[in-house]
Amino acid sequence: MPPSTVTPDSQLENVTRIVSPAKNGSTVSLAQSFAVAPEELWSALTSGDRLAAWFGRASGEIVAGGRFELPDMETSGRVLAVEVPHRLLLTWEFAKSVSEMELLVTSEEADDGSERRTRFELRHTVPADAHWATFGPAATGCGWDGALYGLALHLEDPSAALLPRLGAFASSPEGAAFTRATADAWYAAHVASGADRKPARKASVRTAAFYLGEEPELS
Repeated sequence: MPPSTVTPDSQLENVTRIVSPAKNGSTVSLAQSFAVAPEELWSALTSGDRLAAWFGRASGEIVAGGRFELPDMETSGRVLAVEVPHRLLLTWEFAKSVSEMELLVTSEEADDGSERRTRFELRHTVPADAHWATFGPAATGCGWDGALYGLALHLEDPSAALLPRLGAFASSPEGAAFTRATADAWYAAHVASGADRKPARKASVRTAAFYLGEEPELS
């Protein structure tokens, strides 16, 4: 089997990160293009069997009004709207927090007639609360950056059972470097949205330290 073309470095470069204002909070958005058809990407995002390979166990009904469960994430939610294979709007219910997430799948037409590509965008809208003030967009964004890395690997080889590999990566020095790099990227996106640099930097440092189980070094 040829070596993987998906690396932590390439993954950092291939994701577009945006922070934008939303009603009573902010939307943390990640977007990435993949060399697959929209139906293939949709299946990877909504099929319980496929999610179990790269994201975690999942059950439920992907229909408007249906509910889903992600036991490995201790998360559940309700499906608010679905347009197969292009849009999924749902609630994200973790502990006592309820936020809203939108998944968008869009075909991209290449100008030169080359391989077909599909753009995936994840928009997670979170409240402007104490958690946001402490950790900023990286608290949401770093976790989804890790998920998109798993998705990219899965789309490259759908037969691979990735969760053990991704778990080992997360606890490795390379995984720690990836977490810090994504926190830095979210700091840049936060500042680009108009946030003050100093508090935004402190929030990103706190987030990286939290994910890595370290004490934040703030100056």
